[in-house]
Amino acid sequence: MNIEVLFPTLVGISKADDDTIYAINDEVLRRKEDLNRLLSHSWGDNVLSSFGNEKNIFALAALHHLRKFIEDSVLQFVHMTRRDKDWKIDPQYTQSWINVTKKFGYQERHNHDRNVEGVPISGVYYFSTNQHDGELAIFPCDMQYKQFENYVIEPEVGKLVLFRSDVFHRVGSNLTDTDRVSFSFNYLLNK
Repeated sequence: MNIEVLFPTLVGISKADDDTIYAINDEVLRRKEDLNRLLSHSWGDNVLSSFGNEKNIFALAALHHLRKFIEDSVLQFVHMTRRDKDWKIDPQYTQSWINVTKKFGYQERHNHDRNVEGVPISGVYYFSTNQHDGELAIFPCDMQYKQFENYVIEPEVGKLVLFRSDVFHRVGSNLTDTDRVSFSFNYLLNK
C-alpha cells in the first residue's frame, strides 16, 4: 500500500493482485441480479446506488473476497499511519454499498463525518472502469485548502482508495458511454 500525504490528510492507495481481482469479480458477477435489484437513484439521475436500500452490501450479497481485501487494507492503512497499533474494526458500524455511475453521473463534494469515537475510515474499490469515467478528488482539510491542491486519483480496476471519513471528496463526471461500477464503504476502528 502506498500512503500519499496530502498534508495534513493521509490517503492510502492499494491495488489488488490479479488473483484477488479475479475472485472479487467472480463473486460479484454471481450476485449480479441481487445487486441490481437493490439499485435506485440515490444521488441523482445518473448515479444508481444500493445505499438507500441496503447499507451493508458486503454482508447481504456475501462478498467475502471483496470484504476481506478491503478490511485487511483498512487495518494496514491504520497500522502504517498511526503510532498506536491496537485498533480493531467495529462490525456494528460497517457500511458498504455499490454505485453505478452512468454517463454524466457525478457526486458533489461531501464527506462521511459521523462524529464518532474512534478512527472512521472511508473509501472506494473500483470494480469496473475504463479509467476515463470520472476521477476521485480528495480535498485537503479546510484550514489548508488555500495552500494545497486537491489530490486527484484516476480510477483503475482493482484500485482501492482509503481516507479518513471526515475528509471532503468528490467524484468527477463520467463523460464516457460506459458505466463505472464501484463499491464504497465506511468503517470505524476502535481500541
